[in-house]
Amino acid sequence: MRVSTCFQEKAVNRGALDFALHIRLYCKPSFALYNVLVGRGYMSGQIHRRKNNVKQAAKKQSTQTILSAAARVLYQRGFSGATIARVAEEAGVSRGLLHYYFRNKEDMLAKVLRDNMATTGKLLGDILNDSVSAEHLAAQLTSAFREIYDNKREFFTLFMEGISISRQSETIMKEMRSMYMEFRSLLQKSIETMKERNVIKPEFSAMGLASLITGLLDGLGLQLIMVPEVGNDNEVWKSFERGIVLLIKGTV
Repeated sequence: MRVSTCFQEKAVNRGALDFALHIRLYCKPSFALYNVLVGRGYMSGQIHRRKNNVKQAAKKQSTQTILSAAARVLYQRGFSGATIARVAEEAGVSRGLLHYYFRNKEDMLAKVLRDNMATTGKLLGDILNDSVSAEHLAAQLTSAFREIYDNKREFFTLFMEGISISRQSETIMKEMRSMYMEFRSLLQKSIETMKERNVIKPEFSAMGLASLITGLLDGLGLQLIMVPEVGNDNEVWKSFERGIVLLIKGTV
């Protein structure tokens, strides 16, 4: 088959990479023509992008595996008992690789906290953006908080560990401060949006309400760590939900 004919027949409905590879394998062009195809970007860009996509996917999976292993070790042994060697063993990787991801133990805890908050923050962000009333917001927040307690209990322990370690670590303090500000900002914006829609008419400022509700969440989280059976009491969750409603409506 002539190269020109092959070009015409195979160029339709083919990606640049598949087209160039077909030319190389079946149309039997010279290496010079093949190199022209590569040099002009008919396939080099596609190959580069595919390789990058594969590398990024592998890196993301590897990062998540290591972060999950670090979270388990920190939860089971605490910050003082967690070591790079134990995390490496839990993740099934070398200690050398762990040093690529974490500068030290403080950096490890900071990244685990950030990963936990990223997942939880997305959930809470969706809740806050979709809230249509004080009751709805309170019910959704309570449901999400209880779901975290039931299915990802280490979140509370690691969060409180972060608060404790932040007194001695500027790295952890910076991360904890950032997470608090992000959450409070989400909550404040949600309250302001509901006020603009005349869904609620609170007596307190949006910033003040956001701080109070954040404190309520922190207080219950601490109790769930110290007295786990509190999480099994439905009345506690009902009171928690009702307390958020009263705060938002400004009737307390």
